[in-house]
Amino acid sequence: MLITKMISSAILGAALIFPNIAISQQIEVKTLNLQQCIQIALKNNPQIIATQIGVAKLKKKIPEEHAGFYPSLNFNADAGRLSAHPGYYGGKIGDSYNTGLSMRYNIFQGGKTVASVHAARYKYEAGRSGYKGSQQDLILSVTEAYYQLLQAEQFTGVAEKSLQRTQSHLDFANARFKNGLASRSDILKAKTEQSNAKLDLIHARNAVSMTRGQLNIALGQNVSSPIKIVDDLNEAAAKETGGNQSKFQALVEEAYKKRPELRKIENQLQAQRSFIRLAKADYYPTVSLDGNYNFSGNKVSQLYRSNYIGISVSLPLFSGFSRPARVAQEKLQLQVLEQQTASLRQQISLEVWNAFLALKEVKELIVNTQVFLKDAQENSDISEGEYKEGVGSMLDVLDAETTFVAAQQRYIEALADYKIAQMVLQRAVSGKYLEEILG
Repeated sequence: MLITKMISSAILGAALIFPNIAISQQIEVKTLNLQQCIQIALKNNPQIIATQIGVAKLKKKIPEEHAGFYPSLNFNADAGRLSAHPGYYGGKIGDSYNTGLSMRYNIFQGGKTVASVHAARYKYEAGRSGYKGSQQDLILSVTEAYYQLLQAEQFTGVAEKSLQRTQSHLDFANARFKNGLASRSDILKAKTEQSNAKLDLIHARNAVSMTRGQLNIALGQNVSSPIKIVDDLNEAAAKETGGNQSKFQALVEEAYKKRPELRKIENQLQAQRSFIRLAKADYYPTVSLDGNYNFSGNKVSQLYRSNYIGISVSLPLFSGFSRPARVAQEKLQLQVLEQQTASLRQQISLEVWNAFLALKEVKELIVNTQVFLKDAQENSDISEGEYKEGVGSMLDVLDAETTFVAAQQRYIEALADYKIAQMVLQRAVSGKYLEEILG
């Protein structure tokens, strides 16, 4: 017990002597804008890092395949003792030593090395395109989490103000009840409204914690890390994207040129054509230049020199029909990739179309929810004023409050959806904004 008191006293003393320690820890939480959040995510997100490592691994495959253009050189050495039965080698017993260099250079392999190098290069380029697509997906995920967090924080603000207003409604009801101008029912309705407002505030605060956790995970941080972000929901909307068919077609054509998924599958197609050439190379002979330079003998002090150089040719005649089967498989895989390319182009056009319409819709929603919010606020003010003057009912006040809260939430949701819809269209097209972020 004494030790506990001593520790408590020490903590209290430290707090009195260094009162700014706790404050400084809170100030250290930097307020981040969307651009900063994206840069942190691109640097720290473990999935992006894993994809980047995978691309580096594909790059290392290229010099491995280049090795086929160079000769192979080996050093060989062996020593042994022969102890033969009298019936073999005259029953001799003796030592043998051998050492030297051997070399082989593949002069012709039916184009295997060239095809292997090309395949490795195209697979690397496909990996780079896939990495770029993963970066763009991460940017979209961070954007969604960012504005969902802002939406949740503003919902919390709406819930807090609504709770304050319910208290004033309850105060009005109590005052009118004391003066005999209201019934007990008005007080109960006001208390019910206040209880519901408290529940809404609890849900709103929990939603903030959950969306903050989602953003932290996207940034590659601990789920419970404190984070503050810039509120830019109320910034003026960008210029109208346009609603005509020609604008949509221009966006689709831009997507066909820039989408990394298309670049990836195009490189996969080129790699597959190289695999077909690689499979066909088994039909051709292989020609190699061989040579060696050896020293051998029965004693280390008496080794005899020998050397050899020559050309060897190997022509495969029959392999159980495995070669045509392999070529057929590679050709079928090429057809699969071609159909996947056509399907991907259709999918991209659909994504652009949906994103195009969604952005157009949410811009219209912002305009309508602004009108809705203005009318709901005016209705709420009128209902409260009428109730204070004794010409309105508590039920009207509660209905007006409910409508006003709903209008605020719908307007905030429309603003957040607009910001997200902008990025969704950017992702669908791989637009200029994404290119600027990724350099």
